[in-house]
Amino acid sequence: MNETPREKVYSEAEIADRLEKELPKWYYENGWIRRKYKTHSWKSTLMVINTVGH
Repeated sequence: MNETPREKVYSEAEIADRLEKELPKWYYENGWIRRKYKTHSWKSTLMVINTVGH
């Protein structure tokens, strides 16, 4: 019987290390991978949210 290979589960240290190397503006916090964006106005914020949601 063939088993489907499982995806690797990364430890918190591995996540932090990979983010630092590959996505330096991102960070790991409370089980979530996050990034903060600053916009100049509520219109810009809404445009970012709509882009992410689309």
